[in-house]
Amino acid sequence: MPARHPARGLVTALAGLSCLAVAGCAAGTAAVTGGGQPGSPGPSGAPGGTPAVASTVIPAQLGDTWVYAVDSTALGKGTETSRISAVTPAAGGQRATLMTSLRLAGAKQPFRFASQFIAGADGSVKFGSTSFMGSRLASANVNWPSPASLTPGHPRTSTVTGSFLGFKTTERLTITEVGPATVTVPAGTYQATLLEQIVTSHGGGREVIKSWVANGIGQVKTDTSVLVKGAREVSLVQELTSFTKG
Repeated sequence: MPARHPARGLVTALAGLSCLAVAGCAAGTAAVTGGGQPGSPGPSGAPGGTPAVASTVIPAQLGDTWVYAVDSTALGKGTETSRISAVTPAAGGQRATLMTSLRLAGAKQPFRFASQFIAGADGSVKFGSTSFMGSRLASANVNWPSPASLTPGHPRTSTVTGSFLGFKTTERLTITEVGPATVTVPAGTYQATLLEQIVTSHGGGREVIKSWVANGIGQVKTDTSVLVKGAREVSLVQELTSFTKG
């Protein structure tokens, strides 16, 4: 289960992938409170237009709401809305609930997910269970490292274990901070930090997830590729269209 935004991982799972991405993203993914509406800090996504260093991939402030445009080769196009619906104190940080609604073009009803995670005071993230339409769907032993532990250009590799629909999974996860990068999405242009995740399963499946993370907002763009025998079989792109600070 890749360490990216949980709901975005579930979008990928719905597309027929072999594994569920649980943390971040994304959804992959913790105690940042700055930001406001995208573009309000300046064209670079930071006050005064200065470069921003992303301190987390998922801010955990009650009421924070993200809306993304989704474009998948397997699912088609749609809109994903995620909101922090609950935040309570926890050892070393905060426990948060992320509610996500995915509405695909032509679908009568949206898909709804709920994900639990611990937002550490150091910016680390640890995901627990994820539910789909009220039923528990997945659990994971995923740890997103604190920003201070990531060195640009130096991969951090770990083994991730969890379960999806009752099946145990074990995957190899490598996270690399590529460095600062300017990214333009419907919500605006941001000076972000580019993170790359590579997830390899025992069966040989491989996912490459690129996430552009803006300070105080979290993920503004995610590009996921599923590779089979080295060829790109499925792609999923999510771009921020709006962010509302809680």
